[in-house]
Amino acid sequence: MADSTADKPTILVVDDSRLMRVAARKILKNDFEIIEAEDGEVAWDVLQSNPQINLVMSDLSMPNLDGLGLLKKIRESSEPHCRDLPVIIVTGAEDDDGSKTVALSAGASDFITKPFESVQLLARAQAQAKQQRTQQALQDSEASKQQLEEHSNIDPLTGLANQRAFNEAVEESLSYAIRHKTELAVLVVRVDKYKVLFLRRGKQTAEEVLRRIAQLLNAGRRREDTVARSGLDNFSILLPSANPIGARRVAEQLQLAIKEQDFTIDGEAVPVSLTIAVSSPPIHAHVDRTQLLADAEEKLKVGQQAGGDCIQHATPETTPQQPVEKPAAIEPEAVTVATGAEVHRALEALARADTVEVSADALARAVLPILEAWDQSRENSHSALLAELRKALQPSGGTQPATPPAADTTAQSV
Repeated sequence: MADSTADKPTILVVDDSRLMRVAARKILKNDFEIIEAEDGEVAWDVLQSNPQINLVMSDLSMPNLDGLGLLKKIRESSEPHCRDLPVIIVTGAEDDDGSKTVALSAGASDFITKPFESVQLLARAQAQAKQQRTQQALQDSEASKQQLEEHSNIDPLTGLANQRAFNEAVEESLSYAIRHKTELAVLVVRVDKYKVLFLRRGKQTAEEVLRRIAQLLNAGRRREDTVARSGLDNFSILLPSANPIGARRVAEQLQLAIKEQDFTIDGEAVPVSLTIAVSSPPIHAHVDRTQLLADAEEKLKVGQQAGGDCIQHATPETTPQQPVEKPAAIEPEAVTVATGAEVHRALEALARADTVEVSADALARAVLPILEAWDQSRENSHSALLAELRKALQPSGGTQPATPPAADTTAQSV
């Protein structure tokens, strides 16, 4: 049974012979909506005003604008729908094979010779119309998918946030950090030689590697952190309130997790390594997202040029080294407070899991003012804890500890 009028494809029949147009109409009317034009010029005007046309069937020899001229206009159209229309060229018996070859070379979808058989004409027209509708449906589906991805915040492959969501999170966290004078760090992670992996092992294996890396990067992250896939082989991690030492420690943990992960896929081990850039510049009113990410990208570039499989981070300004002397024995009643330089060296040693050269009490007394200022900024929510700490730091004689010397600014990033 023929389709309803609403479901019928529309065909534009172009021929300077009224008899040929009538003959085509009789053959096609049950399966197509039919529009007629007596030459190429009229047909081109119809195409410009009617985007619903699915197929063009045009005679080769016509006055004003012939079939090849119409075909050229269609294929050179700036409108994708018109440019991709299937065009069947109808040739007369007197036209030689050369004309057919020229028509096909110019972009004709098919050709048929007059006088045509009704069964053959209908079958050719139905095949071209079906192909056009299928192609249009695919294009519409791809356009819808692209539009959905543009408005989505999720990377479909890994389930992580995408670049758009990450940028929004950076803007929000950076604004908070500037307003409350807190710290902020961004890690940009690149999978080393991913394109080589893709070419040698194929799309399926390469994407499986990305999914496993995404799981490792996301494991154990805080609620306020954001992990995103920010490119073909790139990931980004936002660490609000993280100082340079803490951000570097996270990068080291991630590299270790990757090295310990078994990337065996389809029974074959896949070598995987990461280059990680750590960006944690001083936060001030004039820093913006672009600067923050550009700093990370520059460090990433340096790491890649160095061969990858490394961590690139800002080297903190070091306090001039003091001659290290063996600490003298401390009397039980003595009160000592670490200097700013000693605090800095102690934190660096802790980060490296090395031996700390200053006593725990001296270190705690040095950072106590920083903890008190931090507690005040949070409405003294930890005052009881700090009171116990002060009590524990008092010498057994009950005297108050000496006022600690001013700490280096590097010690304030604890």
